[in-house]
Amino acid sequence: LHIGLEDLLIVASTQKLISNYQGEKCIEELLDGSVRILDVCGITRDTMLQIKENVQSLHSTLRRRKGDSSIEKIIAEYNFFSKKMKKNAKKMMTSLKKMEMLREVIVMNMSIFQSLLTFLAVPASKSKPTKWLFVAKLMHKGVIACEEKQENSNELQCVEASLSTLLSEGTNVAKMQAARERLETLENAIESIKNALEIVFRRMLKTRASLLSIMTQ
Repeated sequence: LHIGLEDLLIVASTQKLISNYQGEKCIEELLDGSVRILDVCGITRDTMLQIKENVQSLHSTLRRRKGDSSIEKIIAEYNFFSKKMKKNAKKMMTSLKKMEMLREVIVMNMSIFQSLLTFLAVPASKSKPTKWLFVAKLMHKGVIACEEKQENSNELQCVEASLSTLLSEGTNVAKMQAARERLETLENAIESIKNALEIVFRRMLKTRASLLSIMTQ
């Protein structure tokens, strides 16, 4: 979609048409929308990086297994980060809802980021499988089974379930192994999403630069 838009913006007739509407409300709203979506993409990308770093730290601690107190501490730190991340994601979702999108590219991006932020913000007990399925399809990822009764749980939910089990039932070998495997799966999923967001961010930046160039000609 972004490649197609970039190709369209280099056509002389398209550039002339946009220039003719310079100062019009539709063009101003398009430029404003592109800035807002670019900001959301950048923040979401940075959030994915923070999740990856926290997951790696937690995974490393579980591999070393220094003791129950050490595990409880790192889990508490992860849970604190998770709550803060969900709160910030909800704020961005509210911001997205206030935006009026007038172009296909912006509408598509809004849907993608809405799904990603829902994946980050909504607690495991309230999340809708369809949201993560949409993100998984976009990022070429599948969903995994967390528990037999939660076949459509996503990777974040599975990690939360494993950490809750470790805190409530103790740390035996099987539970530690399950937690490590789910952390590794989550880390891989986050890496895939982060890389895809990086590509989208660069494309959006290039598109906005093209629009601004046309407007200043």
